[in-house]
Amino acid sequence: MGGAAAAVLAVAAARRKSGPFVSLFSRAARRLHDAVETAAAEEDMAGTRSPRRRRRSSSSLLLGPEFPDTWDPSSRDTTPQSPPRCAQADYDRTASIIDGKSIAEDMRLHIAEEVCQMKCSVGHVPGLAVVLVGDRRDSESYVRYKTKGCEEVGIKSLLAKLPGNCSEDEVMDSVSRFNEDPSVHGILVQLPLPEFMDEEKILSIISLNKDVDGFHPLNVGNLALRSRNPLFVPCAAKACIELLLQSGIELMGKHVSVIGRSKVVGLPTSLLLQLLEWPIL
Repeated sequence: MGGAAAAVLAVAAARRKSGPFVSLFSRAARRLHDAVETAAAEEDMAGTRSPRRRRRSSSSLLLGPEFPDTWDPSSRDTTPQSPPRCAQADYDRTASIIDGKSIAEDMRLHIAEEVCQMKCSVGHVPGLAVVLVGDRRDSESYVRYKTKGCEEVGIKSLLAKLPGNCSEDEVMDSVSRFNEDPSVHGILVQLPLPEFMDEEKILSIISLNKDVDGFHPLNVGNLALRSRNPLFVPCAAKACIELLLQSGIELMGKHVSVIGRSKVVGLPTSLLLQLLEWPIL
């Protein structure tokens, strides 16, 4: 769903000189990118609706604490210590469960409205293409979820399914065809790929303007550099931040623990949290 939502950003970029449609596509792009993978993230956060839930405008900022550039674990005292008690700290506060499902449903409604407006205005809708290699049950399930998400909001979806014993060149040819297809605005290569394939090589040939997963080296590099903005942010990481913001949680000055350091979730999430100022696209 996140990739499907983010795909419309490429439409907006491709039509920046289209006169009266500029505002429409820009607004739709912001709305769609806000929906990145919140439905997937809610599976780990399902529960009652948070009482602090609020609607956030697309012009709001994503704020995070400024962590030191270097960290030397050897300099830290390894002796377990109790957290310092502070007069302002509320250690008796009850934790709130974020209702990701409700947030995702609201986003899907707004996305569907934006896509409908785009179709009526210019006669086109965003297109998302997925390349699936092999028959892993988890990958097939995730692709079905993405396809269903596209159908729910009116986004065109295409699938290139290849056998697990196909060659690396066949996968790259499928990606290249989607790169050249003007009806495709976003491309996802479902991971993981078979072990004998060069994952980085395949991901790097995805057109930068269609890399809705945000895994292209230039998008990842721009995310790591605070002075630059990537065209796309990895969807799962964006979903984590989006859930916090939609629930009215202030990020500035907070100490955050990110469990895991994968390039899909852990690493990009930590990079997003380190940004002092990040515009929500």
